[in-house]
Amino acid sequence: MSTADTNDFFILQRSTSDIKSELLNEYFRAWCASWLQGQRYKSNPALAFIDLYAGDGSSEDGKPATSIRILNSIFGATDKFNLNKIVRTFFNDEKKSVSTKLKDKLQQLPYYADLVHKPVFLHEEANFSLLAKLLGNDTPTLLYLDPFGYEFSQQLLLQSIRRFGLDLFMLFTPARLRAAVQGATDDSLVADIFGQEKLIRIREFCERYPDAGQREDFMVDTFEEVFREKDYKTFRFKISLPKKNQTSHYLFFVSKTDAAYMKMKELLLMYSDYQEDGVPLFGANIKHQLSLFQEQYRFSIKNLVADLATKRSYYDNLPLDSIYRHHNIGTNYIRGNYQEAFAQLKQQGLVEAINPVTRQPMRKVAFTSLIGYR
Repeated sequence: MSTADTNDFFILQRSTSDIKSELLNEYFRAWCASWLQGQRYKSNPALAFIDLYAGDGSSEDGKPATSIRILNSIFGATDKFNLNKIVRTFFNDEKKSVSTKLKDKLQQLPYYADLVHKPVFLHEEANFSLLAKLLGNDTPTLLYLDPFGYEFSQQLLLQSIRRFGLDLFMLFTPARLRAAVQGATDDSLVADIFGQEKLIRIREFCERYPDAGQREDFMVDTFEEVFREKDYKTFRFKISLPKKNQTSHYLFFVSKTDAAYMKMKELLLMYSDYQEDGVPLFGANIKHQLSLFQEQYRFSIKNLVADLATKRSYYDNLPLDSIYRHHNIGTNYIRGNYQEAFAQLKQQGLVEAINPVTRQPMRKVAFTSLIGYR
């Protein structure tokens, strides 16, 4: 069995602000890189970032506020892409007074005058037209929000689902989800987001099953279904309270592109609990809640081996890395799991590893190996 170390960030109970501060800026930089690799052919690439819970710019645990860290990353980018020329930022908060304070703080940044695209504050009504124009031009956009928060965040989420197809970085608590679903009226934004049929299914399930954990799982699964039905790739990370059988937060990432999805998956590896066979659970503080028997895991090396054994027509004579990139979407499997699975299939005599240069059999399965089915 392979093992993996986990990051200790979630050993302590974390607030929404803590989690956002830890993860969002790191992902923002990776997200920019993944999109710009695909825009090389464009002479004037463009990206946008929207934070609908931007706060007032106050420090978070002694660190710069997330909004300031995002702008630092844009202005201080040292790679081959000049993010200062490429990225437009939009900030908002539920309270107009909070956004006004943030605007004042950002204008005090030493490099503010040198930002090519000054931050846009959406509480100022005139700025909506600029955002609408960008979204209408299919500018790749990363949107941070709580899907069950204030009305404007739900409106923009609904527009993204129906029309714009933004990359969504969502962070919310089960309590917010429950309150939104239970309080949804037929003409509410929550009803528009879920659809009446799904809300009815949730209510019928909750009447039938009194267990709070089962109800939570069903609600979250149904929320994820909203995006999958629109051909989004969805990634879910469950954060439980330390040493308690209680969910603290869910982090949802939703995208139309494989590259953005895989960047999020790679980022959260270091925070995840792992199974005994080395497959990540993509959750924090959840391992103690699950069965110790590998056979009961949905994703396991055993299940991966069995599935790949049936995929000759898809993957014969393809590089292992290409197989991984195609097959891992929607699963918990990572690159190393595929190497281990094909090593087992090779030992069983079902595949062989082929050197892509010499076309000769290889003794061990490598990431560069061609996989030949027998």
